[in-house]
Amino acid sequence: MKKIFTILCLFLLANFSFAQTDQTIQSIINKVSIDTLMNNLRELTGDKPVILNNVSTKLISRNRYSAGNSYTPIYLMQKFSQLGLVSFQQNFMTDGQNVYAIQNGATKSNQYVIICAHYDNMPSGGLAPGADDNGSGTAAVIEAARILSKYKFDYTIIYALWDLEEYGLYGSNYYASEASFRGDNIVAVINLDMIAWDSNNDYKAEVHARNVSSSLELGLLVHDVNSKYLIGLNLDTSNPGSTASDHASFWRYNYSAVLLIESMSDFNQYYHKTTDDLTKVNKPFYEKMAKLALGVTATSAVPIQNTSVTQTIPYEFQLYQNYPNPFNPETTIGYNVQTASKVSLKVYDVLGREVATLVNEYKQAGSYVTTLRATSLPGGVYFYRMHADGYSETKKMTLVK
Repeated sequence: MKKIFTILCLFLLANFSFAQTDQTIQSIINKVSIDTLMNNLRELTGDKPVILNNVSTKLISRNRYSAGNSYTPIYLMQKFSQLGLVSFQQNFMTDGQNVYAIQNGATKSNQYVIICAHYDNMPSGGLAPGADDNGSGTAAVIEAARILSKYKFDYTIIYALWDLEEYGLYGSNYYASEASFRGDNIVAVINLDMIAWDSNNDYKAEVHARNVSSSLELGLLVHDVNSKYLIGLNLDTSNPGSTASDHASFWRYNYSAVLLIESMSDFNQYYHKTTDDLTKVNKPFYEKMAKLALGVTATSAVPIQNTSVTQTIPYEFQLYQNYPNPFNPETTIGYNVQTASKVSLKVYDVLGREVATLVNEYKQAGSYVTTLRATSLPGGVYFYRMHADGYSETKKMTLVK
């Protein structure tokens, strides 16, 4: 049986891998910086203060019952906005807030690759640095956004950071259920949870997959990226994989998903303790795990060749497709402003009647988001139009009731 499984894996790997390394993927992997990862992690664990709403704050805990849990989404959206990404917060419970950033695909914008992690942590109480669980995954998603946002891809990339994983996968389950209801085409979910602990320096890590949609093939891709780009991890596959983290929410709704996690045979003895801090991070191992995650995400999203930029991309007038779409009752619309201008963003029904004004004011150059709350509108097709300094664009969206 083991021999048959090995032959099957080799057959599948041959069909899902490239014949040679992709130089764009290699360039992306090479840009991963342990210094940037650790800076993100210092901020997330409260080791380094952050400026939120012009106030210096330390995120000494991201637990559900701490003030830091409500501050963290502000910090995360700030990090994404600094990268020029459209980001927004989704409140799914009174005390639950997911954070997303969207990087629209060039040719398949309605098909999604998600790289994700949960940002909440344990234990409850006054102090919970949560460096490994799961500041490490959260910081790696931010690093992914920093690097991948400088490239163009066929598929849309969603950078998702979940809340309340520690209390029952609430954030990711809410998203996955809504995505399933909308019929979202999610081609891959790469979940990062506890990726910075390696006490014996053996570089062992695990890939968790199950026979759900193309999850097993996605797991094989993880192995392929690790070997092809000489990342240097010793990977084991768990099949059927654990359901104890956010990828399981996507399995529940028949989406392809994998978990990347440190070796459970070398379990972090500081798990869910106040001593899960920066001093326990194995930096070389952590960097390799982040490189693997970015390599798999970039490969899944299919990079468009020769699109890397070496400097900050200037803002230009742009209206993004709303997300989610279809929606009920709320959706988020992102837009860019190139120069300080009077911006108008209005919503119309199919008869051309104005039904909502979302923006009607002067805006400085930058990236913005606004939310349409359509509770009082009937279901159907709507259009939203942006005007600014001679720029005009209209897009269509669908309200499902």
